[in-house]
Amino acid sequence: MINMSKLKVVFHLDFDDTPTFELSLANITNFLNDVGAETVDIALLANGFAVKLFVKASAMKFREKLEELHKQGVKFYVCNNALNVHNISKEDIFELCEVVPAGITKLVELQREGYAYIKP
Repeated sequence: MINMSKLKVVFHLDFDDTPTFELSLANITNFLNDVGAETVDIALLANGFAVKLFVKASAMKFREKLEELHKQGVKFYVCNNALNVHNISKEDIFELCEVVPAGITKLVELQREGYAYIKP
């Protein structure tokens, strides 16, 4: 394990693209395996079309992986503005997601808090 102070990373998704989503989940897993969950704060923020990736009815194959990452401390943020644009209710997305009023604002806040920005 690498000896370093706590790292902060935010992964940003804005398109409904399954391969990019899978890549993001793999990147997060690899990062956790490399540095250890106790040394990092990880967030994945979905806005725009990417909110569709968190709809339970169409993304059940990701539930187990999302739950596993969430148990390791990964935070999942979903944009309420995008949910409204796509007529998706909060009840339709995975419960482990935190709905934020505006994804872009949350992204700026995370970066101001020192989160490194990763766009898979």
